[in-house]
Amino acid sequence: MKADTHTVEQLFGLDVRYLVPLYQRPYVWNEKEQWEPLWEDLTALLDHQENADNGELWSHFLGAIVLDQEKTAPSEVPRYTVIDGQQRLTTLQLLIAAAARAIEAAGVENDAELLRELVVNNPRKTKGTERYKVWPTNANRVSFAAVMAPDGPPDGHTNDPGNLIDEAFDYFTTRIAEYLAGDADPTDDAPANTDAVAARSERLRITLCALLKVVSITLERDDNAQVIFETLNARGTPLLSLDLVKNALFRQASVQGRDTDMLYEQVWRPQLDDEYWRQQRRQGRLNRPVGELFLMHWLTMRLERVVPATELFATFRQGVLQQQSDAESLIRELCTDAAVMRSFDTIDPHSPEGEFFARFEPLDASTTLPIVLLLFRSPEVTAERRRRSLRMLESWLARRGLMRLTAKNYNRLVPRLVAAIKADLKHADDALFSALAGGEGAVSRWPTDEEFTEALCTRPAYNWVWRPRLVMALEAVEARLRSDGRTENVPIGGSLSIEHVLPQGWEQSWPLALPEGDGPEAVLRATEERTSRIDRLGNLTIVAQPLNSTMSNAPWERKRTALNQHSVLLLNTRLAQRESWDESAIDEHGAWLAQQLVEIWPGPDPENWR
Repeated sequence: MKADTHTVEQLFGLDVRYLVPLYQRPYVWNEKEQWEPLWEDLTALLDHQENADNGELWSHFLGAIVLDQEKTAPSEVPRYTVIDGQQRLTTLQLLIAAAARAIEAAGVENDAELLRELVVNNPRKTKGTERYKVWPTNANRVSFAAVMAPDGPPDGHTNDPGNLIDEAFDYFTTRIAEYLAGDADPTDDAPANTDAVAARSERLRITLCALLKVVSITLERDDNAQVIFETLNARGTPLLSLDLVKNALFRQASVQGRDTDMLYEQVWRPQLDDEYWRQQRRQGRLNRPVGELFLMHWLTMRLERVVPATELFATFRQGVLQQQSDAESLIRELCTDAAVMRSFDTIDPHSPEGEFFARFEPLDASTTLPIVLLLFRSPEVTAERRRRSLRMLESWLARRGLMRLTAKNYNRLVPRLVAAIKADLKHADDALFSALAGGEGAVSRWPTDEEFTEALCTRPAYNWVWRPRLVMALEAVEARLRSDGRTENVPIGGSLSIEHVLPQGWEQSWPLALPEGDGPEAVLRATEERTSRIDRLGNLTIVAQPLNSTMSNAPWERKRTALNQHSVLLLNTRLAQRESWDESAIDEHGAWLAQQLVEIWPGPDPENWR
């Protein structure tokens, strides 16, 4: 075998044909497991390239492809049979073509043309399907040729539900168009900043051409292609970045004359060699080993910058190991912080810290873990200041989450918050408050009481706010009702579901209350008023799923009886005290719920935090 590392430009820059055999499976990569992680890695490269001040740019390793070169005449375009890596090659071609399409639409034709040269061969040397540098297996060819056409799919082309070619191309086209637009409001009719778009286009082209790398393994005469394929795909246990970190640390500790046997047996093995760190855990929409997540958050906390999952070991080696001479102290620091991170799983749920972690998943707060780790691992931060900091962070997340404000820049904001806290660890809460309260715009601001209340009272919540987050908010109100010490605590988490008090299918059992003789216009206005309130927070409550199914579209009298008989929640006891339930009741209850949530999650007024 002959192995070489190639950039994408080197892989596709010359006229070449990579042919996927008919017996290989169709294109199966999808958004959740491959496209989205790849785009996140690309975004990290783009962010680093934009902010790099020393000219040293990150690169990203995409994996290996295995090729078997076919015999061709001297004048023919070189051909290779793809033994392994066809999913990767196909995705790269779709990504590059999508970038060319989006960049051309943004008006930067030169970059678009340079990228198109990486997906098609010289038309003077090739014809028909020979013009494609990658030619997929037969199940994908029609869709592939359609999306790769310079002008897009021809008239009459339909998305083949049997493959994901169209979906992949559309996904990358959408993501790239969003990146080229930057922070511009898509509803704003103002002309785009052409210089900024051109700069982003150039960064994207450089990233795609020069910063993405693959190992190309070309078979030689005596190589067994099938054995190589099986070895790459079905044998061996993959190393985690944490394994590579361990090896590098202990190698340096040995060079420094440390007792590595003692360090491993007494420090590293009891903590970081535990199987716990190999368990898969969801963060956002992706599953990763817990050890990788810990290392990613630890590096962000340590270096005050975002570190992509694919660059963990390289970043640790260059940013930490090469900067700290004492390997033993680094081993002890990592293990101590790992123990802190692991303790988050077992914190007393009735403590203030436990309350924060109980709401952690519905708040989608995983990106803030570098901040949380810093607060817990720093002896300078007192328990009181740590708890206030957690409440601030929770309020900021909850208010933004319930208002559906964007979370796309949290990974950029968190390193700045870490840096602000580090600058004054003894007053971590004050530093965090200043940083959060100073945020501006949709990407980072801390919503005020007025805008938070208006959003809760006037906007739809159901099917707009993530359902687990709605349940969490209503559970928080229930917990507040029980906080006076006079009411028994009951477990309320786990199996509660959202119930519309006035049901979505209200027409049969909930007639409009209109004076006799009102005409069609009055009926239409009343219907619109009711429809606008159906999904608002004030019309929602939480009940056990069986009770939800029982009540369904029943009239208020039956629902009220069912709530009285079967629900132990004070939230529902309060509802059941009403003789009737209509639009005015929804408005009143919504205003009350909003006030409760304003007090549960205080806003950025300094008086709330003194």
